[in-house]
Amino acid sequence: MKKMISLIVGILLLSSLPFYLHVSHKTTDPSPKEGQRLDVHKLESIVNLASSGDKPGVNDVKAPSFTLKALDGSYHTIGGKRDKPVVIHFWASWCEACSVEVATLRKLYGQYKNQVDFLGINVSTEEKPENIEKFVKQNNLTYPILLDEHKHAADLYQLHALPTVFLIDKDGFVLDTFHMVDPLELEEKIRHLAESS
Repeated sequence: MKKMISLIVGILLLSSLPFYLHVSHKTTDPSPKEGQRLDVHKLESIVNLASSGDKPGVNDVKAPSFTLKALDGSYHTIGGKRDKPVVIHFWASWCEACSVEVATLRKLYGQYKNQVDFLGINVSTEEKPENIEKFVKQNNLTYPILLDEHKHAADLYQLHALPTVFLIDKDGFVLDTFHMVDPLELEEKIRHLAESS
């Protein structure tokens, strides 16, 4: 009889395992429908579009949707229509090139914050919170810093190097993407983004 009860309990536990796994991996964070990953082959079309100066068409690349928590505890969503275009800067505190690029982004944020949203995304799977906060403080960053703790956004955006910047228009199309560029070129790209809004 004891063996029969143990067998029934075992079957019940095993049959409830998928439900437990489903519930335990649900999040209570606010999260709209997540977007599809960027097609890596379309990244080339994004760069070509940016260099031609054309506007995106119906077959061009929509920015993948995601929601991340910021350092201040608020949540920010990327994807879909917005009031302003957005600059997304993927970075890490240990990345020297990120430190160089962020100085120009800070300056451009001061110039264009009324026309363009700026979001820094720390790819923080291997970062200590104190290093992130130190980087933000040392670089006097006042735009929102989002924490990509599980590389979810990095994966959606097919991130392969740091720093990486994405420029996204008000309709949610990716207009340009690039790694470390000359400060004057970066300024020109963001000026163009601001004027397109």
